[in-house]
Amino acid sequence: DNNALNSGAVYVFTRTGTAWTQQAYVKASNTGADDVFGVSVALSSDTLAVGANSEDSDATGIGGNGANNNALNSGAVYVFTRTGTAWTQQAYVKASNTGDSDQFGVSVALSGDTLAVGAFLEDSNATGIGGSEADNSALNSGAVYLYEKQ
Repeated sequence: DNNALNSGAVYVFTRTGTAWTQQAYVKASNTGADDVFGVSVALSSDTLAVGANSEDSDATGIGGNGANNNALNSGAVYVFTRTGTAWTQQAYVKASNTGDSDQFGVSVALSGDTLAVGAFLEDSNATGIGGSEADNSALNSGAVYLYEKQ
């Protein structure tokens, strides 16, 4: 079914000896056209983070409702974990200040239980770490969001 143009996918392969085998075909829980799921990926042990920088929901934080398309190209990250050979989605992650065209998820990095997510077109004028996210007067200045597994 190719009805969600540019929605994206991730393919997971494992190696035994010199042979590679596809283990999983991974899609977003709220697949949408032009979401670009898979634009960035990070793998740490049995945890996979997948960015979809053009996902459009206006949800904020972790586990929000991704069913609407009210924040065009705001972006999202999906976290999956593997048990044996089965992958399951553990989290749907959005910026704490979701905004149109922020491109949250354009880059992702995982290290142990820490996830870093880039949003290179985020607009807040905050500086340093933990500044105010409310003032969007610094057009396309960008931001990085850090999350820790609890």
